[in-house]
Amino acid sequence: MRRLLLTLTLCSLPLTSLAPLPAMAATAAASQVQSIRNLQQLETLSYKAATSFYLYSVLNRDPSQLKRMQGELASGDVLVQKIGVGGITSRWNELKRTTTNAKFTSEGVADNPSINAVDAALSTLTQTIRTIEAEQRTAGNIATDKMADMLYDQYVLMQVMTAAYLRKSADYFGGAIVLSQGPQVEIDKLAARFSSQLDQLNKHYAKNPQVSATLKEVTTKWTFIKGSFVNFNQDNVPFIVGRYNEQITDRLLTAYEQLLP
Repeated sequence: MRRLLLTLTLCSLPLTSLAPLPAMAATAAASQVQSIRNLQQLETLSYKAATSFYLYSVLNRDPSQLKRMQGELASGDVLVQKIGVGGITSRWNELKRTTTNAKFTSEGVADNPSINAVDAALSTLTQTIRTIEAEQRTAGNIATDKMADMLYDQYVLMQVMTAAYLRKSADYFGGAIVLSQGPQVEIDKLAARFSSQLDQLNKHYAKNPQVSATLKEVTTKWTFIKGSFVNFNQDNVPFIVGRYNEQITDRLLTAYEQLLP
């Protein structure tokens, strides 16, 4: 079984909530909040670009996935300029390089070194984003909301599961054995965690009409696709998983943004 270099920290990113502050402090806090949101948005684009790359590979270099990936990378370029942190810029450029310069086998899927390079670049970039985000959160003394954190964590879990699934699909269809030095991503255990947290979120936000309605949509879609994650070897459907990943993650981000101040 393949080992994946997705050594992502599945900790939660916080929902920012600020108590009343003096005018100058409030302005500084608002700037800190915007900086954190930019980091979160870049993280989401990183996952989306990697997912589009995996689908591009699995679906025999589907032009629509290439176009999607290029659009996500272009949007990321804008955010990287806004963030202006050298460590993030270099790691973002590495993700761009690995996704756009991948080499492909005669079966039409990305070769082992290319897939490993994308995994490594994504892992390094997202870990760097998380580290800098945590530093800024501490420096700004920004309060967090535990359940909103969990809601964003659901987005991350779904992306990690999908990346692992699609990468395994490249082996399944391309006949390659892709090895890396990272720990194994156990998709079935992540799926169980996703289900458990989704139950908690549905209960917690039951009286919030907007968030509750959005989470119900997520629950319906997750019920349909969960079995594919749990039973990968029996039910390999990368296109369906990719499509539902997009729908679920978009709805999770919508729910999260509905809670932002």
